[in-house]
Amino acid sequence: MAQRESISESLINSAVRVLIRVAFVFEPLATTAISVLMNQQLHRYKEGDIVSDYKTHTKRIGKYHYRIEIDLDVTGRQATHLLGNLFPNQLSSFRRWFHD
Repeated sequence: MAQRESISESLINSAVRVLIRVAFVFEPLATTAISVLMNQQLHRYKEGDIVSDYKTHTKRIGKYHYRIEIDLDVTGRQATHLLGNLFPNQLSSFRRWFHD
């Protein structure tokens, strides 16, 4: 007995195929999307006093390859919090130096 594909599975498979084809067409615009999303998040960080200032630059090197440069201006306390969130296990041995 061969199982027949349900209508919803068929629609989902078709939609996925179309989205993949469309994604390849708009891939060169990814640098703009990356820059916008990074700037939005970094602006939230600046408003929340997590960073003092920032600059970003995104460059498309090749298909699906990007160079992303982020220049953050942070105080010592801000750097401690950022590094503590990025590398919590690595900094746990230095907990006495990195406390609030």
